[in-house]
Amino acid sequence: MGHIRRLTGYALRNKVIFFGFLLSSVIGVVFNLITPLVTIHIIDNIILANQMDQLIPYVLLYISLGALYSFFDIIARYGSAINSQRVIYDIRKEVYDSLMEKDLAFYDENETGQLLARVTTDVTTMREFLFWGFRVILIGISMLIGTFFVMYMVSPELTAYMLVLLPIIVMFIYVFAKKVRPVFYAARKQYGSLSSVIAENIIGHKVVRSYASEAREAKRVEKENKGFLDLRVEASRLMAFYHPMLPSLFGAVVGFLIYIGGFFIVEGTLSMGEFVGFVSLIGMLMMPARFLSWGVGMYQRASAAGERTFFILDAKDAVMNPEKPVDASNFKGAVDFNNVFFSYSEENYILRDVTLNVKPGQIVALLGGTGSGKTSFVNLIPRFYDADTNSTVTFRGKTYSVTEGKFKIGDVKYLVENDSIDIEGAIIKVEPPGTICIDGIDIRHYALDDLRKRIGMVHQDPFLFSATIKENIAFAKPEATLEEVESAAKAAMIHDFIMTLEDGYDSEIGERGVTISGGQKQRIAIARALLADPRILILDDSTSSVDAKTEMLIQKALENLMKNRTTFIITHRLSTVRNADLIVMMERGQIVEKGSHEELIAKEGLYLGIHQTLTEMELAAFVDDDTASEIPIQEGERP
Repeated sequence: MGHIRRLTGYALRNKVIFFGFLLSSVIGVVFNLITPLVTIHIIDNIILANQMDQLIPYVLLYISLGALYSFFDIIARYGSAINSQRVIYDIRKEVYDSLMEKDLAFYDENETGQLLARVTTDVTTMREFLFWGFRVILIGISMLIGTFFVMYMVSPELTAYMLVLLPIIVMFIYVFAKKVRPVFYAARKQYGSLSSVIAENIIGHKVVRSYASEAREAKRVEKENKGFLDLRVEASRLMAFYHPMLPSLFGAVVGFLIYIGGFFIVEGTLSMGEFVGFVSLIGMLMMPARFLSWGVGMYQRASAAGERTFFILDAKDAVMNPEKPVDASNFKGAVDFNNVFFSYSEENYILRDVTLNVKPGQIVALLGGTGSGKTSFVNLIPRFYDADTNSTVTFRGKTYSVTEGKFKIGDVKYLVENDSIDIEGAIIKVEPPGTICIDGIDIRHYALDDLRKRIGMVHQDPFLFSATIKENIAFAKPEATLEEVESAAKAAMIHDFIMTLEDGYDSEIGERGVTISGGQKQRIAIARALLADPRILILDDSTSSVDAKTEMLIQKALENLMKNRTTFIITHRLSTVRNADLIVMMERGQIVEKGSHEELIAKEGLYLGIHQTLTEMELAAFVDDDTASEIPIQEGERP
């Protein structure tokens, strides 16, 4: 009920249209209910009284009532159509805006297919209810009440019999509604699961085909598709049982009342016209009964769809905008991590007690194995996630989050006293929450838009839109001129390739950049980040798809562009590492070494071993590239 009430709130934003089409529906019902009274008058006072000269005016009245009913029904349909489309426009816009504002944790917890189903299919279901549901339910209720009122005017005795039988029909509708709602909700959820599996296989079709896994993935799709089929069949079974049963119940009621009415005619307490009119009114009760049953079905589907759709709007973000954001216009780019802890589940910490001070304009290279926390580190800077805001306690090498002055180890609870905790006789200090600051200000105090506009990112697998090359490069700065776009492309060493294309910068590159190579895709993404001119630049292994020679050319172009810009680079390229002002070695979520290339080599620690390994790998790669370069390749072709 709460979801439909909320949906009604959207409909009430256009009060004139909303109440206008509802009022038109009721007026149409009134004209429709007058017709049986005209029928009674024609039979009793004209036909049976042999007053045929008075028949034509009443026939015209009967026709006029039908025309008026049709007129107001047209207004009601048009008004409900306008209202439903406007409401769905508002909801779809709000849902989309909400999805764009959600932090990455939300997408980690929700499947893409489920979200797409909620934005498309569920929203469409609510539109159907807005167009038909309000109207048919109101018409059903008003026609039910109005019909009984007219029936009472015609024959109070027969109406009393009818009221005795009515609860049976009402109970039948109630039981149906109770049974069908969970089935429709489960079907909606299963449709989202089916959409997720199909979306994964479409996006990852190359991987599926590479490993000849079509048969296995087809079974996954078949499983989800079969689950959806079973639920829809169950819903159809309930509907197939319900719709014929309702007329059957009414048929039994009509038969009983015809039997009783026959005795009333014989007794002289009911005229022939009243009998015919009453039977026609009973027949008219089928319409509100059908409308109400139809409306109940749409209500249940819309309620289930509303629950799933409004979940997106109601989901609370872990990353929130501050109430009074600080000014970011003088952003310089000094980044400070102060005792930062971070976890996705408040249990297994990805980053533990990370402290790092980066000056404006410094180039920082992040090194470490898979799972060392490099990507999590850079994702905290634009607040894709927030660092842990709870105090922490480290005991026997494991870090625990302290919430509301207490935490648990196993089944044992511990309380904080005087900023410390007594654990088995050992007094452990409670560490306050860490902070991430830019220019000395906690990043939680910046507006998210202001913060992220000043941070450029190039990801390991950059996403390109199905648009022109110019539009992709100018994505963060759509007002950029062609000269600015070309300048960024030249800096990223992609301009020459673009000019070999028939349409140049107006060339369409398919969805996700499928019409260009991985190295070209990387360079377009680099050009996009450079055009945005951020104060902080994050390159997440952004040269991983570029050969060693091309990477050297890009590195030379980037050296000038990185001046006076704080840059974080996740890389395994020695040329990039050597040129960094600060090299940070990470392992198991902690910084284990940091310093310049010369300082870390002199320490003869972890970095020295990695440096030697990378040297050997790059030398082997260079030899391979050098051999391959002997094969003539035209500009723009793929080797």
